[in-house]
Amino acid sequence: MKKEVLMAVLLAVISFGFTACSDDDSSGGGQPVITGVRVCDPAKADSLFTKSPQGQVIAIIGKNLSNVTAVYINDQKVGFSPTMNTDHSVIVTVPSETKGFQLTAFNSDLKDEIRVVTSHGTATYAFKVLGAYPQITRIQGAYPRAAGDILNVYGLNLYSIEAIYFTSATEEELNTTEWETVPGTHVPVSNYDVLQQDRYINASQVYEVASQLALTTPDLPFDEGCLVIECAAGIVYIPYTKVPGKPVITSVNTDMPIPGTDLIIKGREFVQVESVTFGDVTLTPDQFTVAESEDQITIAFTEEMKPTDGSSTSLTVTTPGGKATQDYFYVYSSIILNFEDGFATDNGWGPNGELMSEATSASIPYVSDGKFWRIKSSDAGYNWWSVMCYFRKDWNGNSFSLPGFDKIPASTPTDEVYLAMEVWDNNTDFGGAQNPFLHYQIQTIGDAKTYCAFTLVVGADGNKNIGNWVDDAYVEKPLRAIDNTQPKEQWYRHVVKLSSFQTTDGDTWAGKTYGDVVADGVNQIRLMHMNWTATPSSMDIMLDNVRILYVPAAK
Repeated sequence: MKKEVLMAVLLAVISFGFTACSDDDSSGGGQPVITGVRVCDPAKADSLFTKSPQGQVIAIIGKNLSNVTAVYINDQKVGFSPTMNTDHSVIVTVPSETKGFQLTAFNSDLKDEIRVVTSHGTATYAFKVLGAYPQITRIQGAYPRAAGDILNVYGLNLYSIEAIYFTSATEEELNTTEWETVPGTHVPVSNYDVLQQDRYINASQVYEVASQLALTTPDLPFDEGCLVIECAAGIVYIPYTKVPGKPVITSVNTDMPIPGTDLIIKGREFVQVESVTFGDVTLTPDQFTVAESEDQITIAFTEEMKPTDGSSTSLTVTTPGGKATQDYFYVYSSIILNFEDGFATDNGWGPNGELMSEATSASIPYVSDGKFWRIKSSDAGYNWWSVMCYFRKDWNGNSFSLPGFDKIPASTPTDEVYLAMEVWDNNTDFGGAQNPFLHYQIQTIGDAKTYCAFTLVVGADGNKNIGNWVDDAYVEKPLRAIDNTQPKEQWYRHVVKLSSFQTTDGDTWAGKTYGDVVADGVNQIRLMHMNWTATPSSMDIMLDNVRILYVPAAK
């Protein structure tokens, strides 16, 4: 929902082959003056800018800049190298928030400027240090929308705002045309309030801000277009309509919900939702709940809601504004193991897990669509071989039936294809002193290759080893969902990318396609509790509907 616009965000390559960064004219006289800032790259010598991302190496250009004693950015002292200080330049690195640097957006006592102090005077220059790139995730307001109505805007990093306005240009126009300034008829927003700026460090260990604005809608001469917010770090936009717009699905928590669990559909414009359809099942408003924020639909999934095998494999949300559809939903042909009779053959290796059903698990609060598998085990440490789920298609060496190329195009990269399963984690401790993990193994037709989700490391002997048999060799050790969460005591979808799998000989599915995987064939699947540390560990998980999942990369 955002379009990146041209900003001076260039590689910080320190090179002093151009005059302004190499002339050593240490005359030491005259009032110092800053004339510009640029990166230290001769090819970009004429590219001056007044904004910079954090962490970039910059050259402060000017006159009479020798004998620098201190450099300040946002009134905060930053380091510099005196040996690289000339009469024409000072080289510094723009500091980072994660190292304690403060942005003016969060401290109004600071100035957006560079200040260079020399033995013979001080020079200043207006300069903005940027935070994370902004994003608008959704807008919310009553329909039909009119002048004077309050519109709530939710997003990330909506601070250091330079302008807010509506444009008659549609999202499609903005997405498909090249522009330096936003096209269309602009109507400015003159009245808005900041309701939330919740700053935190995200999973990527960078600062991010959860933002909410409330703006007063101006009188618009058009019925549809986009709301645009120009921040110092970039320009972002989102579609706007006076009447309910077309809904958008951004994600579902699982493509194959188990009866007794919640199917959660996330998106926007879930306004006056008329129906949710998947396969040959159509649900009416009394069978689902739409969040007040109109960005989530929750369905208490039941056995009767399971679509019939062979019906459509799309999920559709219908509103007065149109339809939103997500493909690859309840694709029965994607299932490799569902633990029903005749579906696959248990290798029978021990210690074996336990086949369970609603009848055999009456004393346990698990609900599943028929039979499922339990891996419950504990060890005293250094567990190389433990309780497992180990099945093959049959003893004739045939491959499991994988989804056809009409479901997953042959050219799909393995980064977008996953080994997926519904999992119930009974509070297994995957961190701290205990380090159990689930070993993933896929064997191809005729036992030609055995792929595991591990990291190969070349040892001192020149041989490739499974991470030198250290605990961090296996990737995806915790049972993570696609959003990187790890729920407990509930059924959820766990995924591992096929690109994570490789053999001890160095064959890998990384960089391959789904067509390559189908050509190899999949004859056996093994999932097993392991622990490569001296610390005792335990695992208690349930598995169902082990399958091949396609999730196209976001565009």
